[in-house]
Amino acid sequence: MQYPERSPQELRDQLSANLRILTQDLVVSRICRHAKIHRTQFNRYLTGESFPRPDVLDRICRFFEVDANILLRPLDEAPETPERIALRHAIEAGRFDCAGDMSLSLMAVRAFPKTYTARCVLAQCAGVVRHGEFQMLAQEAGFPDLQPDPVAILSSNTETQNPEPLH
Repeated sequence: MQYPERSPQELRDQLSANLRILTQDLVVSRICRHAKIHRTQFNRYLTGESFPRPDVLDRICRFFEVDANILLRPLDEAPETPERIALRHAIEAGRFDCAGDMSLSLMAVRAFPKTYTARCVLAQCAGVVRHGEFQMLAQEAGFPDLQPDPVAILSSNTETQNPEPLH
């Protein structure tokens, strides 16, 4: 899949949105101290005023244990392909375990937003990833109000859409 070229402001806005999700339950001064980033500068990243140099972006990624690609990617609706169908069925059948792998989990919930498949991934991640990371996954999956409780995630009565079954 090819993504359209984004302006510098769009990249700053995407980074800002993702950083706000990741920092939601954390103390900014602690993040800055551990990542060795001046708090004023980090606040500029949070507001979308500035974009970090590569070395600073690397420190941010290391602190949150995420890949830079995750921080910079917009949400996209991916087309249904045979690979996506197979992946969806593997996730729902419990044969695909991505718990603890933030990059893989994020890819999976972005591939299946607002579906039972995304709920399965979230249920795997509940209690395994940090709370802020879980909230980011839940937001990306289209379920921003979910809490990291596997039973509640899978039994929630919130409507979800599922693509056609595999024939």
